[in-house]
Amino acid sequence: MTSVRTFASVLGFAVAFVAAAFGVVAAVAGPELRFVELGEPYQLLVAIVPVLAFGARAWLRPAPATFGFSRHRAASKAAGRGIRVRLAHVPDGLRLAAGVLMALALARPQSSRLSDVVRHEGIDIVFALDLSESMEAGDLFPSRLEAAKAVIDEMIAARPHDRIGLVVFGATASTVSPLTMDHDVLRALLRKLRIGLVDGTRTAIGAGLGVALNRLEESDSESKVVVLLTDGVHNAEGIDPDAVASEAAERGVKVFTVLMGRHGTGSIDPARLERIASVTGGYAYTAEDVEALRTTFQDILDRLEKSEIEGRRIRAELFGWPAAIALLFLLLDAALRNTFLRRFP
Repeated sequence: MTSVRTFASVLGFAVAFVAAAFGVVAAVAGPELRFVELGEPYQLLVAIVPVLAFGARAWLRPAPATFGFSRHRAASKAAGRGIRVRLAHVPDGLRLAAGVLMALALARPQSSRLSDVVRHEGIDIVFALDLSESMEAGDLFPSRLEAAKAVIDEMIAARPHDRIGLVVFGATASTVSPLTMDHDVLRALLRKLRIGLVDGTRTAIGAGLGVALNRLEESDSESKVVVLLTDGVHNAEGIDPDAVASEAAERGVKVFTVLMGRHGTGSIDPARLERIASVTGGYAYTAEDVEALRTTFQDILDRLEKSEIEGRRIRAELFGWPAAIALLFLLLDAALRNTFLRRFP
């Protein structure tokens, strides 16, 4: 019976403290409280853990020793300290209430009233990067591939409001990332690219351009762009780059080509890249003057017609309220255990 009374006392204090916490929040939030929803309500099940823990401890803890008083005066003197006896389980109640409030914080209370859909103006861009073996040439330091990766990384960093995708190609083409606004992940994937990830014995510009075009198939943006970075030599069988360029023009996709390498070396083909860009209404550039490329290319993208892009719904997170009150309860618990309600063995 003693263990049951102990647990009931702890649970009663915990309920009172949680109710007080809700009362404070309700007084501060006012009518806004009815707009609060839980982002992960299943996390409330975590509250069972501290309740079971305190219940088990109360059940397993040995019953306290008892003794009788031989004189009425001694008993009356001991009873004078009854306030501390009645509040003996307050610290445990604070701990249990803190555990329940932390479970509530894990459930991620959010304000539906303060939520909104993130909208901004931007462009849908897909980079198509050549990973053929010829991109290892060192006419651009430290190599054509590394120079291309540097340009792409700078472009991603400079375009925070654009959805950007990444395609690589050699003898075949592959999607590294679909259109995304998670640019940190995209840049991390870009840094891992190296020669050998795809068959680099051939350069299938048509396949690379085709996969990039497919990534834009479901785009409803007014401005759809493919940025093709290569050394310009299409030497693989399959899709003809000029045919893909014509398809891109019909879909309203502009292709900007970036020639990696200096004119005069045997492994570049600027004429084909210029045709692809011209057919789609884009522009052709070379990467031999990197600074001019950065400035000019950024200016062109900024001049393209932007469209409103709808991002994911953002809700105001309110988990800080229960978490802060839980921390306050734990601090109060520690203070009481070491002062007014301190226990001695």
